[in-house]
Amino acid sequence: MTSAKKIAYYFTYITVGVITVVSIIFYLLIVLFPAVFLPYRIWVFVAFLLINGVLIYFVGKRYATYMIERIDNTYQSEKSFISNASHELNNPLTAIQGECEISLMRERTPAEYQIALQRILSETKRIIQLMKHLMFLSKGEDEILKSATETVFLAEYLMQFMENRIQYSPDNFAFTLNVNPQLLKIALENIIGNALKYSGDKPIEIRLRGTTLEIEDQGIGIPPEELSRIYQPFYRAGNTRGLPGNGIGLSLSIRILHVYGAEVSITSTLNKGTKVRIDFSAMG
Repeated sequence: MTSAKKIAYYFTYITVGVITVVSIIFYLLIVLFPAVFLPYRIWVFVAFLLINGVLIYFVGKRYATYMIERIDNTYQSEKSFISNASHELNNPLTAIQGECEISLMRERTPAEYQIALQRILSETKRIIQLMKHLMFLSKGEDEILKSATETVFLAEYLMQFMENRIQYSPDNFAFTLNVNPQLLKIALENIIGNALKYSGDKPIEIRLRGTTLEIEDQGIGIPPEELSRIYQPFYRAGNTRGLPGNGIGLSLSIRILHVYGAEVSITSTLNKGTKVRIDFSAMG
């Protein structure tokens, strides 16, 4: 059930509940104190209607205000998303256009054309990868969950990401997940890749403790005022501008993990490093 539907149900339940409670109170007053209230039953009924009307008005106003704020936040978020997506698509397209224009300015040697075509191919792959990620982000949860799943031994599965700079220490070799292995690879590859990218030449640690996976680096960290925004598609912290990337990888990873029921938390200290904690307990 979506958040909007939940809110609508809550509003309905609260309204009906309030009317029911008020009705019971008035009924009990009339039954218990008939001599007092029966002569004024018309006024009691009018008071009952007025009180219910006031309650419905204030509950409805609160609900409407909340929904308007949600709609506005969603609009601003989508506006930012479209702007960032356009910017990320424009960069490789501009590079492709530039290579084509330079190549057409004069005759080139076969080697020069080969270099230009390689650059165009590289930027084209970048666009295709970005479009794949955008298409995945647009999918519904049910559609993702319908993809083929397999039983994965997590400790063994993580071995495919190992390299010289990664220190890996699992303690639970029996823990399994029922997931689409390709989607899990995308999710973990992005997170591990970020840890390596933002750590320079320093090592990173990957720890599997029970059903919890921790990926910790000693990199540049994330400014505390920006930590809550890194989950947004295309958002990049201010101290990462000089490094390659488009800011969509982390949001894609979190989307995949959340759909399967994993909980992700990120803590970071500026200039000291970042720790990503993934709790798979709900998936096992």
